[in-house]
Amino acid sequence: MARGSNSNYTFPAWLYVPAGIALLLVLGPLLGLVVKIPWSEAGSLLSEPSAVQALELSLTTSCISTVCCILVGIPLSLMLTRSGKARASGSGRAGSGGLASAFSGPMAFIVYAPLVLSPVVSGLALMFFWGRNGLLGKLLAEGNVTIAFTSWAVILAQVFVSMPFFVSTAVTALTAIPRRYEEIAATEGATRNEVARKVLLPQALPGLLTAGLLSFARALGEFGATITFAGNIEGTTRTIPLNIEIGLSSNDVDAALGSCIMLLALYVLVVGLLLMARFLSSLRKADTSHA
Repeated sequence: MARGSNSNYTFPAWLYVPAGIALLLVLGPLLGLVVKIPWSEAGSLLSEPSAVQALELSLTTSCISTVCCILVGIPLSLMLTRSGKARASGSGRAGSGGLASAFSGPMAFIVYAPLVLSPVVSGLALMFFWGRNGLLGKLLAEGNVTIAFTSWAVILAQVFVSMPFFVSTAVTALTAIPRRYEEIAATEGATRNEVARKVLLPQALPGLLTAGLLSFARALGEFGATITFAGNIEGTTRTIPLNIEIGLSSNDVDAALGSCIMLLALYVLVVGLLLMARFLSSLRKADTSHA
């Protein structure tokens, strides 16, 4: 048997130990949480008016923020991806393509910045831009438009923290599309708009679905920036994570764990949809390889 065909040579046995430790560091706390949840009281905990209200608000704001990420994140991802490929192929020329190529580095730095900012700093940044005395919020306040401590503040906080997850995943999906697909379409007379709509986006669809699901999951779990910028107002800004914080601060652990059940159920749903998106991606790759 050829040496390269044995999987043991591609993954040394000693790596199972650190890999197992890494898995334990993630699985252990999750197992502890599941064990401690009072499942016998789950029905009453899930039907609590405050929990139901928090669930409805979380789902509504997370869906809206995900749609926002999709609408503006796809064009941004296309800009970052195509300008990067233009530089790599040496085709970055004057015009819109050259301009995107020149600014793709700084744009990527800006888009991914929320990944390294602490939640409190993110909340302060939102406050200093959208708040009543913020850069844009001051102008909005003159028109009697208030953002901070409203449901819109929750949505903006979710978009701010989840946009990097969407863009990074979308960029990965778009980068995997062979350049020759665009060149063939251009040879056939397709415009840039047609190449994007009829070639790039359909090919990247499974990856874009994954990007949307990841941004939705991140929006569901957002806490720090939300409580700093939007507050913890029942019925207005109190999402599931904030409802958990209220339960813990009031020493009502069971109520907090009841909200945890909601989040866990939603995350299981997201993971299931992610697996479906991966399956669709594998089917698309198989069809492409046979074509």
